[in-house]
Amino acid sequence: MKNILGIDGSKSGWVGVKQSSKQEGTLEILFNNKLIDFLSPDIDLIIIDMPVGLDRNIQQGGRLVDKEARKRLLKRKSSIFNAPIRDVLKAKSYNEANTISKNKGLGISKQSWNLIPKINELDQILQIKMRPQIYESHPELCFQIMNDGALKFSKKDKLGIKERKNILIKNGFDKKFLDNNLKKNKNFLSDDFLDACALSWTAKRIINEQNINLPEDPEKDELGIIMQMKV
Repeated sequence: MKNILGIDGSKSGWVGVKQSSKQEGTLEILFNNKLIDFLSPDIDLIIIDMPVGLDRNIQQGGRLVDKEARKRLLKRKSSIFNAPIRDVLKAKSYNEANTISKNKGLGISKQSWNLIPKINELDQILQIKMRPQIYESHPELCFQIMNDGALKFSKKDKLGIKERKNILIKNGFDKKFLDNNLKKNKNFLSDDFLDACALSWTAKRIINEQNINLPEDPEKDELGIIMQMKV
């Protein structure tokens, strides 16, 4: 395995933290407007904070993977939202998406609707045969495992940024790398960058076979995509 990548979405696109799967301390930050631009021959594994695999019908609590992840998260459970069904990806408006979703079980939240363009980007990539391995994860769960317990502060607060930076440092991230990329950036926020770091940390856990699978016995969607979080 060559390089691994943790990716988080931002308003302007996507921020990634790349590292060697073998050599320690080889951190690199990447930014792309389009998710597909991260796909390159030197990337073997991608961990992303976005739904991987979408149900045909929606039920209370969302996919099984959403329910399992929410059970594990000690605080800020609402940060794990119900993934939309695949049929809403073609909707042209929130009202249309909500109607489609209601006809399949439940309406769609505004939070989910706002992420539809990014979910659609990922869903198209997941249907490419020749691509890196791509797994779903959730940064708050990653930080919780790194911290061996719930975090005190929201990632949107200054104290939350400091808390997460310190957790990353304790788990092997270079302080200079973090400080350099926590400066104001037009393409992404500080919490986007820190989340990408946490996802990259999880990617290293996966290649070292130290990760947790949620659920252990995952379901597949209609396209055969495995719906499972790795943390």
